Amino acid sequence: MAQSSESQVFFFPYGGKRSFLGGLRTLFTTIAHVVAPGDAVAVKVHMGEYGISTYLRPALVRRVCDLIKDVGGKPFVTDTTTLYAARRFTARQYLATAAFNGFTKESLETPVIIADGEEGYDGEWVSIPKQIYDCPLDRTKVAKEILNADSMIVLTHLKGHELSGFGGSIKNVAMGCVTKESKAGQHRANRAELDLSKCTGCGECVEACPFKALSIVDEKAVRDDEKCTGCNHCLSLCPEQAFYLPPGAKERFQVYLAHSAAGVLSQFPDKVAFINFVQDITPDCDCAPPSGLPVVSDIGILASMDVVAVDKASLDLIAKAKPTEKYRHMVSSDILGGINGTDSLIQIRAAQELGLGQMAYQLSELN
Repeated sequence: MAQSSESQVFFFPYGGKRSFLGGLRTLFTTIAHVVAPGDAVAVKVHMGEYGISTYLRPALVRRVCDLIKDVGGKPFVTDTTTLYAARRFTARQYLATAAFNGFTKESLETPVIIADGEEGYDGEWVSIPKQIYDCPLDRTKVAKEILNADSMIVLTHLKGHELSGFGGSIKNVAMGCVTKESKAGQHRANRAELDLSKCTGCGECVEACPFKALSIVDEKAVRDDEKCTGCNHCLSLCPEQAFYLPPGAKERFQVYLAHSAAGVLSQFPDKVAFINFVQDITPDCDCAPPSGLPVVSDIGILASMDVVAVDKASLDLIAKAKPTEKYRHMVSSDILGGINGTDSLIQIRAAQELGLGQMAYQLSELN
């Protein structure tokens, strides 16, 4: 991306007299040039885990798909399977969960495609152009149907995240556009450790591990590091909290996210745009039911060609907002990072250094 003094970020605030339908139409005109007539357009969106209610509403996604069609594009709504074992682990499971949450071909009038195939391994390795901060990732495996698209519109529900502070467009691209192999490659940066003094040998982690990486030996859990993908399912379910994240894990994870995003976005030069929905701003992500009460009130929608600027602008707007009652004691420029115990701007700084965009931006409010 060519660097200039500031990147353009366009903002439609909630709370006025204009509906989100009109706001989205106006915002879309600022990024519509990434779609050429006849383009197959990947509309990347997290369609929500089973039991979650704060994922992007299908009506918002439908609106963007209609706008893509208006300029001659051929959209398909897409995401990839999960590394952890839940109701999106396979394409079949994900499509069933998506339908439960309201995402169907009929409701969107657009195909819904799980981009990495039934088991989550269909894709192609691409090089990551640059490495920083001693990150070993030099390639990422982009999901097949996303890689085959001519252009991409990334729709992101901005929210907190337990491992990366917040989840924005950078994470949506980095983790959401790749196969299980590359999800595992990123999660190895923050793989949980095991405190054997707390382990009771109950075996719940063994039964839950989708990759058969855990076993019980001498009444204690033992992990096979070759099989372990770092999905950290064990971390979240252990009743004794025997698994824990080592120091610096969340910060390393963010650096890995930035590298994976760099690999994915290298395949869409000048053919990708980002729309962040800063609403339902929960402390946890759309993978974790329940994801918690809102941290601040709904703010609005942002659009940009710059993944770094759109995420930074989103966090800045959250920082200016009044926290809800539960979080009124928190005064921070990074409230989501504070809640989740990390500096969530690490991924933004790393993405800037990798050349994905810039943190300096001009926010243009569209009334």
